Amino acid sequence: MKVRLMAALMSVSLLAPVCATSLKLSSDIDLLVLDGKRISGAILKGAESLEVDAGQHQILFQVSKNLHPATMNALMYHSPAMIVSFSAKGVRSASFILPTLNNEMDAAFFSRKLNYRLVDQDGRDIPSRRDVLRQVVYGNATDLEKVMLRYNLSGLRASVPAFATAVQQRDSSLFNTTSLSMLNVSSQKHSSPGKTSWSKLVASPHVGRFFSWFSFPSS
Repeated sequence: MKVRLMAALMSVSLLAPVCATSLKLSSDIDLLVLDGKRISGAILKGAESLEVDAGQHQILFQVSKNLHPATMNALMYHSPAMIVSFSAKGVRSASFILPTLNNEMDAAFFSRKLNYRLVDQDGRDIPSRRDVLRQVVYGNATDLEKVMLRYNLSGLRASVPAFATAVQQRDSSLFNTTSLSMLNVSSQKHSSPGKTSWSKLVASPHVGRFFSWFSFPSS
C-alpha cells in the first residue's frame, strides 16, 4: 500500500510541470503587459520563453522590426499595440506567428489587418479574443498598467475583469486614473482561423499619416 502511495505521489510530482505553459518569445515582439502587469525588459533580456500557468492570460504587445537590416537606411517599424486574451488550458506552448514584414507595404498592411497568429505546440490556432489600442505609441510615457486596468473594467471584447481586480488589490491608487475615452480600440475576435470581426468603438479625431507607423533613427 505504501509503495503504491509513493508511486502515485511521484507520478503527480512528475506531471506537475506539464501544467505550465511556455510562452515563446520573439525578437520582433515587444511584450508590454502580461495579465495586467507591466513586463520589465530586464526580465525578458536573453530569454527564449516565459513560463505561465495553464489558466487565463492577456498580453499587450507590439511588433517592432527593422525593415531594411542589410542597408544603411534603417527603417524601424512599430505596430499598434495589440491585446490578445486566451486560455492556456491544455496548451504546452504558445507562439506568435507573424506574416512577412520585409518592406513598408508589408508593414502598412499588417498595421491595418493585424493578421498575426497565436498557435500551440502543434501549430494549431489557439482560440483568442483580440483588440488593438491605437493610442499607445511606441516609447511614450503612458502608464500601460493604468490603461489595461481601465480596459479590463470596460467590458470590451478582449477584457479580463479578474486582472483588473488583482491590480486594484495590489495598488488601489491606479483606479480612476485613465479615462475610458482614451481607449481607441477596434475589437476583433478569433475563436477560429479565418473569422475576423471588427467594430470601431471610438473614432479618433486625427487620421495618422502613413509614416506615423514608422520611427526613423536620428542621424
